[in-house]
Amino acid sequence: MSLGLDGAAWWAATLAGCALVASVSLLGLALLRHEGVRRSLWIPRLLAFAIGVLTGDALLHLLPHSVESIGFGLTAAAAGTGLGLFAVVAYFLPKGRTPGVSAMAPVSLGSDAIHNVGDGALIALAFATSPLMGVATVVAVLAHEVPQELGDFAILIDAGLSPLKAAAANLASALTIFLGAFAGLLLGSAAEGFLQGLAPVAAGGFLYLALFVLLPALRRHSLRQGQATRERVLPMAIGVGMMAMLAFAEARLGLDHGHVHGLETSPEARSFAPWRPPGS
Repeated sequence: MSLGLDGAAWWAATLAGCALVASVSLLGLALLRHEGVRRSLWIPRLLAFAIGVLTGDALLHLLPHSVESIGFGLTAAAAGTGLGLFAVVAYFLPKGRTPGVSAMAPVSLGSDAIHNVGDGALIALAFATSPLMGVATVVAVLAHEVPQELGDFAILIDAGLSPLKAAAANLASALTIFLGAFAGLLLGSAAEGFLQGLAPVAAGGFLYLALFVLLPALRRHSLRQGQATRERVLPMAIGVGMMAMLAFAEARLGLDHGHVHGLETSPEARSFAPWRPPGS
């Protein structure tokens, strides 16, 4: 018998955890709301940081867990599908005066939305396993979201959005976490297969955004002579390093992002309704 939550308690804990994660999308507005800060060297540094976070998340976090869950072949196919999907979307977007800028906002928001759907389903499945696993998963997702959302906000600002519009767009993308949460709440353990297939697609989107959109966009920003290491390489290395440490911590704690152990495979073993069934 599972020690996880069910009924109204399961729904409440899942939705509260997702709301907490979604609120992180407003972090950039709090830190970069002043025009002087946005016009300083912080934006290109944050873009370089975002490149490191996205590539590190994809290569050190999402793809290794996916290979472990569904095998190398399916992972490669799904990641290639994600990369190709966003490449096609970017190709058909209206081209602005500056190459790459027109694709920055939609590709960033789209790939992040896919990732957030997976996070929502993961949180729901974790709380179904145990309250402790649910809380630990929310903390793990938050640890990933804080640097990623800060980078996403910088991407939207650099794409030409005002701070308020960037915050609103980032929040709209973050709210897709509830789509994944409802999938996990309604489908239960059956949602785990969906979650495992979604992670490499998001990874492919992250790699396309980092390598084919953000790197070219970063070249538009002037670079002070002799400061390449400090203003470009170091922020990227910090981003990759943070994702590496988070992946290591998850492995040590047994929090396989994209897979939750201990959930019953039988759909009859768990109540999916927002109330406890009679006689429970």
